[in-house]
Amino acid sequence: GKISLYLLLSLSFYVSLLVLNSQLEFSGFNYFTAQCRRFADAMAFAIPIFFLYKRRFLFPYIILVNAYLLSNIWYYRNYGTLMPVTSYTMVDNLEGLGPSVWNSIQWVDLWIVFPSIAFLAYYNKFMKLFPAGDCRTDLKLLAGSVLLIFMIEAPSYILHKPTEYAHPYGLYRNEIIRAYRQFGFINYWIYEVKYLRGCTAEEKMYATKFMETLKPKKPVTPLVEKHKKNLILILVESLQSWPINLLVDGKEITPYLNSLTKEDDVLYFSKVLPQVKGGRSADAQLLLNTGLLPIETGATASLYGTHEYPSLPKALAVHGYTSMSFLCDNKAYWNQEATTKSYGFEKLYDRMAKGAPMVRADENLFKYSIPVLEKEQQPFYAQLVTMSGHDAIKTDFQSQFDNLELEDILVKYNLIITEYVDRCIGEFIKALKKDGLYEKSIIVITGDHDAISYNRYEGREKCELSDRYVPLFMLNAPLKTECDKVIGQFDIYPSLLDVMGVEDYYFRGLGESVFRNQSNCAVYHTGETAGHCLDDYGIRKKKEMWKLSDILIRMNYFKSCMDH
Repeated sequence: GKISLYLLLSLSFYVSLLVLNSQLEFSGFNYFTAQCRRFADAMAFAIPIFFLYKRRFLFPYIILVNAYLLSNIWYYRNYGTLMPVTSYTMVDNLEGLGPSVWNSIQWVDLWIVFPSIAFLAYYNKFMKLFPAGDCRTDLKLLAGSVLLIFMIEAPSYILHKPTEYAHPYGLYRNEIIRAYRQFGFINYWIYEVKYLRGCTAEEKMYATKFMETLKPKKPVTPLVEKHKKNLILILVESLQSWPINLLVDGKEITPYLNSLTKEDDVLYFSKVLPQVKGGRSADAQLLLNTGLLPIETGATASLYGTHEYPSLPKALAVHGYTSMSFLCDNKAYWNQEATTKSYGFEKLYDRMAKGAPMVRADENLFKYSIPVLEKEQQPFYAQLVTMSGHDAIKTDFQSQFDNLELEDILVKYNLIITEYVDRCIGEFIKALKKDGLYEKSIIVITGDHDAISYNRYEGREKCELSDRYVPLFMLNAPLKTECDKVIGQFDIYPSLLDVMGVEDYYFRGLGESVFRNQSNCAVYHTGETAGHCLDDYGIRKKKEMWKLSDILIRMNYFKSCMDH
C-alpha cells in the first residue's frame, strides 16, 4: 500500500519538475543522468509521506512543495537564477515585489501544480486502499528510498574533484541553471548548505560600526567638472601586465597596448594586484562595479548574486546615464543575468560571440557591439567582457610567434592569444574613432585576473605577487596622477567615480581612488601584501577590508541601507 502511494507521489512531483525544467532556458547537459537525478529529487520531495500520512498533514505539505517549485520558476523569470534557500527566511525582501511576481505568472505554471492536484484528488477518494502499515515496514521502505537516492547522487561527488564541472560544486559555482538541469535540487541544497553562511549578531554589529567610520566627515571634493562623456569599460579575460612592452625575439606581443602606454592622454597603471577569489571573472565585475571585495568562501555571484549592491551603473543613472553589459558567453555563466540586474545595468547583451569558438570570441564581441553603441542614447556606460584569453590553448591564428620555442608550451599559446586580443582591442578603438564615439567617451581597459603569470615565462617556480599584476588603461581621462604605484582592483571603482564626476555617490567603495590618497600598497586574498605600505595601520586596515566586505555581502547590508 504505502510503497504504491510513495511511488505515485514521486511520479507526481517528477512530472511537475519536468514542466519546471522546460521553462529554464538551458541546454548542454547529459539528458539521461539528468532525468535520473530529477526522479531522485521527486523521491526526496515525496519522502515525508512516510510520516505525514494523514490528510491534514499531507495536503498542506504537498501545497508547500508546489509553492516552492512555483517560487523558483517565478524567481527565475525575474532574476535568471534559482531562488537561494536563504531568501525564504527574508520575508522583508518580498516588499514591493508584488507586481514582478504577478507579471511572472504564466498559464503553463498550472501544469506544475496539476499533477499534485490529481494526486490529492485520487488520494482523497481512494485513501482507504492504502492502510497505514506497521512502522517496521515503513522504515524499510524509507531506508530503501534513501539508499536509492544516495546511489544516484553519490558518484559525482566520489569520482570528480569539487573544482570540476562533473562535480556539482564546480558547476553550481559557475552556472547555476546548467548545474540545476544536470544535478537537480538535492545537489543545489547541498551546495548551498556547504557554502552559504549567515551572519552572527556580532558580525552585523561589527560591520555596521565599521561602515560608520568610513563615512566621509564632509562632502567629497569633486576633482573634475561635471561632464556627460560616455564610459566604455573593456574587461579583458586573463590580460596581465607582463606581456605589455615586452619584446620576445625582438617582437612586440601587444603593439597596440604598447602604443597606448606612450600616449599623453592615456593613464597606464601596470601594477594592479588582482583581488578576485572563487568567482574569478565574476569577482572582477563585482570589484569594478561595486568597490567590494569577494566573499571568503565560494563565488559571490552564485551565492549572493541577487543581493542589493551599490554600483557604478546606479551612481551614473542618477546623472542620466543608461548602462549595458555585453557578454561573449551565455548570461547564465557565472550567474551574470542575476548580477547584471543587481549591479543596476539596464540592458544585457549575451552570446555576442555569435557562435564563434571561444578563442575567436573577442572579434565578434567588438564587431557586434559597435552598432548597438552607435544607436544607444548618450551618455551611456557600456561594459564589454571579453573571452578569448580564457585558456592558453593551441589555435589556428597566424602569429609571429608560431616558431617560438619555449619550454612551457602554454606560455607560447598565451602569447599568441594575447597578440590576437591586442589586435581586437586596437580594431575596436579604431571603430570608435571612425564613428565619433571615441572623443565623446572615457575608455577603460583592464584585465580581470592573472592566468599564466610572469614567473612561468621566466622559468621560475615561485610565483610572486608582482608576477600576477594586471594592467589598467584610462583613455581620455580628465585627470592626471602618478601611475607607477601598486594599487588593488577595488581601487578602480572609487577612481572611476572621480573620473566620471559622480564622487558624491553614497558608497565610494572599500578601496582608495588613485586620484586622491594612494598608499602604494595592495593586499591579496591570502593576506600577502604587494607594494610598500607606509605603516602597519594601513596594512591592517586593508586586510580588514576583506573581512568587512565578506560580512557586508553575506548580511545583505546595502538592502537595509536602501530600505532606510
